Amino acid sequence: MPLPLPNLDDRTYADLVEEARSLIPIECREWTDHNPSDTGIILIELLAWLTEMVLYRVNRVTDKNVETFLKLLNGPEWKLEGDLQAAIRETVLELRKPNRAVSSKDFEELALAWKSDKGYVRRSRCIPNRNLKQKKSTDRNIHAPGHISLVVVPETSGETSAFIKDLQEYLDEWRLLTTRLHVVEPNYVTLKLKAQLYLEEGANPTKVGHKAKSEVENFFHPFNSHTHWNGKGWPFGQNVYFSELYQLLDRLPGVDYVRGINLEVPDATTTELTKTSDANSSQLTLTDDNNLTSIILNDDELVAVQVDRNSFTMMEHKGGEWKPITNLTE
Repeated sequence: MPLPLPNLDDRTYADLVEEARSLIPIECREWTDHNPSDTGIILIELLAWLTEMVLYRVNRVTDKNVETFLKLLNGPEWKLEGDLQAAIRETVLELRKPNRAVSSKDFEELALAWKSDKGYVRRSRCIPNRNLKQKKSTDRNIHAPGHISLVVVPETSGETSAFIKDLQEYLDEWRLLTTRLHVVEPNYVTLKLKAQLYLEEGANPTKVGHKAKSEVENFFHPFNSHTHWNGKGWPFGQNVYFSELYQLLDRLPGVDYVRGINLEVPDATTTELTKTSDANSSQLTLTDDNNLTSIILNDDELVAVQVDRNSFTMMEHKGGEWKPITNLTE
């Protein structure tokens, strides 16, 4: 669909006079005489006549002048090739494209649209006033005016460091001179899941185990969560609540109820999880009896969950009591 060019000469003498007269009660209530013989009305009609002549000349710009204006907009190397009206439309469309990254949304959209021979960005999250390239967690969470950190989940077939470097160089051309941009990958909090699944009578424990593993991996997936999180993956900085895991596993076909969910942190030094209320690091939320109820994540963190066939203990009701199933098949 061609872009319609604006008609700059679209207001007549009568339109201008009527608009000016309608503003009199708003701008000057004491002015009550609106007859053609009134001096003010005469001035309005005179100015409307002069304005109409100026507007008429606006649309009478020569083709040579238009071509000169287009060269100012497109650069000194630009030359008219083909139809002038088509060149005007192309220039206006080009002007509507963003040529600077200012807001957080600008950086996120530019990163998602960028592709290279090394891969592309699956997800992006811009965090203003933060320098996430700092090594210490306390330094990463300090308010840093002028700094912007862009957290990206890359889809690459090789080493991501070269990909991150290329993306940084590309975005540096779009940022403002006063902006210090830092492109980083997410900080993954590694969690190992354990749970007891109490099965309904007649349920296939092998199928339930496979389904439970698939649902948990899908739930925490960083960019392909299918039925969860609108299919966009685990949200950046989304806290992990045990209640959600209980609900997730309890809905599985063949599961009567769930108990004993536990999340271990195999690499606590990397994720820097603490049992304190320090806002500069991820937190373990504990109950009064020291049971873990949730894990509070930072804005740049995602979850890397570890689930295998030993993560779930299948319980069956046998002989009037619940007993673990030990003879599971693959």
